[in-house]
Amino acid sequence: MEEQEMTAESRMPASGGTAALWIGTTPQTAYPSLSRDLTVDVAIIGGGIVGLTAALLLKQSGASVALLESNRIAEGVSGHTTAKITSAHGLIYQYLIDHVKEERARQYADANQAAIEFIASFLEENHISADFHRTVACTYTLEDADLPAIQKEVEAASELGLPVTYTDSLPLPFEIKGAICFENQAYFHPRKYLLALAERIPGNGSYLFEHTRVTDVKEGNSCQVVTGHGIVKAKHVVVATHFPILNRGLFFAKMNPVRSYLMAVKTLTEPPEGMYISTEKVAHTVRKHVTDAGEVYLLIGGESHETGEERDTLARYAKIESFARRHFDIQSIAYRWSTQDNQPVDRIPFIGRHSQLSHLLYVATGLKGWGMTGGTAAGMIISDLISRRPNPWSAVFDPNRFTPFLSKKFISRNIHVAKMFIKDHLPTGEKKNLQDLKPGAAGVVDKDGEQVAAFQDEQGTKLVLSSSCTHMGCTVGWNNAERSWDCPCHGSRFDVEGHVIQAPAVADLERKA
Repeated sequence: MEEQEMTAESRMPASGGTAALWIGTTPQTAYPSLSRDLTVDVAIIGGGIVGLTAALLLKQSGASVALLESNRIAEGVSGHTTAKITSAHGLIYQYLIDHVKEERARQYADANQAAIEFIASFLEENHISADFHRTVACTYTLEDADLPAIQKEVEAASELGLPVTYTDSLPLPFEIKGAICFENQAYFHPRKYLLALAERIPGNGSYLFEHTRVTDVKEGNSCQVVTGHGIVKAKHVVVATHFPILNRGLFFAKMNPVRSYLMAVKTLTEPPEGMYISTEKVAHTVRKHVTDAGEVYLLIGGESHETGEERDTLARYAKIESFARRHFDIQSIAYRWSTQDNQPVDRIPFIGRHSQLSHLLYVATGLKGWGMTGGTAAGMIISDLISRRPNPWSAVFDPNRFTPFLSKKFISRNIHVAKMFIKDHLPTGEKKNLQDLKPGAAGVVDKDGEQVAAFQDEQGTKLVLSSSCTHMGCTVGWNNAERSWDCPCHGSRFDVEGHVIQAPAVADLERKA
């Protein structure tokens, strides 16, 4: 990969902070790290919405729990969400009826509707607001060609009992052709909610640990969860790391990671009420957010692409800002951030037993950008499975279903990954050299005949790392917006110093100089 510098397009206004709204408006947590070996009933790896929900429910069921987070809780993908609480997941329901039949489609719908009410009930019962507001969620089209799909989706969702209507008019500053709208959906401040879940986990034999990276899980009659701070022994283990850190189950071959971008802006006029997403190939998402203190934001996002395959990620923010200013009276951009979602080849999340050979391991992954309901449902399903309670939705999400391996998308995805791996390890005709790197630039360059990932700061100091992702060896690429090294094969990400910031990798990039 060539050296990357700022292009003219990426020098468009880059207003706002680089932290997510949710992280920038909540206090930082300070839970302890694991400091000794420990034995519990259930070890949960990952402190996002899946892990925290499952941990609380399992504790309430009488199990002792240890939740292990590699960084700080609710600062990963769950802290970078659009925070829509909805069963409106694009045009999904007609697809499900066609591919997995009505019974499974109904399970999917019911699980996500139940997740909305779980969140609402938790907040109400515990007298927590968390900026929770009921509203409508609509998927709209700007093209006549997409109208039949919208209309079929209305019929399919209605058959499944979902609260949907069709409209050809929305309170947006541009005309649409048609939309499907889900009533009585919601949005909230995810970290306010997740921090409230977390507060209820420690105590009575249960634990919550931060800065405790899990590097392996050994499964026998029970499990040993291996960390750099000690071993946690558990009867069951839940892998809730967004992308599983274990290669068992072959999830790296069944999903492709996608990055997308978001801004929280202040407008001169009142933003439209509701949550909206388009059917465009490069979709745009728009939603209002009102805080408990009465502050009003408009969240605008989109510009998704496969992880590691965009040379100029700053340009994605510029395009969102251009879209925002074209359609809304923007006063200022308060926050901007990006996130990553895993897209299953058959469009259905994987929730349940980790693999056919793993009887004590459970997993939740592939939530497709709808993690607030999908992650909540996952916590409910996994809690039921471990507690040996029947769950009415688990069948549709079974991670061991065979469908993905029959999918053309599965085959094409893995051919694509194989081509990238081969290309990355073949010699190329033109190489950038380390000494040619300019201040403020980064890229995969040549150092004494070796391909390395190098960054040079504005003072001229070079930081040189191995360019091989520690997950499966693919060559990382530079993300100039987040200043991170991103793997295009399976979505692992590393900070500028090579430290892991996104699974499936668990080991840092090797320091070369």
